[in-house]
Formats: sequence, structure tokens, C-alpha cells
Amino acid sequence: MTKTTVCTEEDLGLALEVLRSGGLALLPTETVYGVGVSVGAFSSCGKVPGPETGYGRIFSLKRRDLAQTVPWLVDGPEALERYAVDVPSQLFDLARTFWPGALTLVVPAAPCVPDFMRAADGTVALRASASPVIQRLIRELGFPLAVTSANTHGMPAPAAFTDVEPRILEGVDVAVDAGETPCRDASTIVAMREGKLVVLREGALLLQDVQSL
Repeated sequence: MTKTTVCTEEDLGLALEVLRSGGLALLPTETVYGVGVSVGAFSSCGKVPGPETGYGRIFSLKRRDLAQTVPWLVDGPEALERYAVDVPSQLFDLARTFWPGALTLVVPAAPCVPDFMRAADGTVALRASASPVIQRLIRELGFPLAVTSANTHGMPAPAAFTDVEPRILEGVDVAVDAGETPCRDASTIVAMREGKLVVLREGALLLQDVQSL
């Protein structure tokens, strides 16, 4: 594939083509830039895709353990009914309140979530991004996007296209440039543990806002 920097909505067709074919894209969310693939290109895989695939290259590019998982960007709260099971009502309430937005929910994965895309405890991390680019891509693809922050593991996540490490930019098939992200911080990650709401990471969404429901 030929790596291209996409700057206009019209050119997002190229990003869609790359994602449909299993390629790796640099994408802007409203929090930070991420690298990811279309779940639809890998949902039928019976085992972990090879290192040469778009999915496998996420981990080599980030220099991250392949045993880790990648969060999914979804279209909205209704995605909890498609890609998760036994979701506590409190998490549904959070999704209805803060999605689309900077909130990631860790939930028990539905059977349609491939084993290699689940954490060791059988969960998947879901978020509905407020980015118009992300929302359009998900709508056009008909599948979520598996996206993680576009940085070498341990380095700061880029909040602007100009902050993306050169080696990350060189390692993707298509790059969508949307300038600076509105939030400039990673999403807040929430899960339920033994019936209690647990904030695993506080990010752009304040802890007090999450706990106010």
C-alpha cells in the first residue's frame, strides 16, 4: 500500500479503502491520535493475525506485547448490546451520558468478539468517539475500529498530528491529519469490579463527573 496523508473529507475514501483491506491507519480521535484497523477485516480470524498484517503491525509499531489487547471504537451506547454481555446498568447509564466522548468502558465481551481481541479476563474495552472522522469511518465500514494511542509504548500519546513520532507515521498505510485534538488527553477508563465502579485511568473525563451518576 502507499502511505498517504489525508487532509480532506473527500480523501477519507482512501482511508476507508485501506481499512477495508486490513491496512493500518493513523487516525484522529477527540482525545489523542491513534493507530488502528477495522475490526471487520479481522473478525473472522481464528487466531492472532500475523505480524505482517495491519493488526499485527500495531504491536510492532508501538513496541508492545502482542498479548495485550486493543480498545474498540464503536458507534454509540447501542454497541454495548452487540459487543458485550451482562453489562451492569450503571455502565449503560455512563454510556448514555458520556458517549460519544472521552470515556472507555471495560465490559465482558460478547461471543462475536474474537478471542485474540479479548483481555485475559474475557473483557473488551469499548468507546464511542466524538470525532466526526471516526464516526464516519465506523458508519461507512459497518464495523468498529480497533485503535490504540499512536505512540511508542511508554512515550506520550500525541494530541496533534505534528506530535506523532516520525517512526509511527512511517509505519502506517494511511494517515488522517485533523490538526490538534479537542481534548488533548487520553480517555478515562472505567470498569465494574465486584459490583463497584472502578476508574482504571483518569483522563479527559474528570473522575468527579464519572462518579456523579
